[in-house]
Amino acid sequence: MDFTVDNDRKIIEKTETGEMFTERSLSWVRELAYAVQLHPGYNVLMDLRETTANPEMLDLMQIASACTKLRSNFDNKIALLIPNTEERIRFAQLFKTCMEAQGFRFQQFFDYETALKWLSR
Repeated sequence: MDFTVDNDRKIIEKTETGEMFTERSLSWVRELAYAVQLHPGYNVLMDLRETTANPEMLDLMQIASACTKLRSNFDNKIALLIPNTEERIRFAQLFKTCMEAQGFRFQQFFDYETALKWLSR
């Protein structure tokens, strides 16, 4: 598994680069679900600022649905770092809507420090 655990802040971090197609995103969600099981009570910080993606609405819904595996034993926050582009903001907003509909506490950010502050509250 390729994630970092900050035990002082109780945050699981994962950074990705390159193209994020649906299957890769689903694999990423499975990896994070495993990390969450190993570290109950930890928040999650996903850094996608160095990625490209062009998901369809169906892709976003499929990825958000896969996150339900996290939901049963996860009541903490998820911060998503994204590039500050109009297209990625639009996709992130749609994804946020899907995640919040499932009961997740989810926010997207452009800045690492701002995301950490939110996760630490």
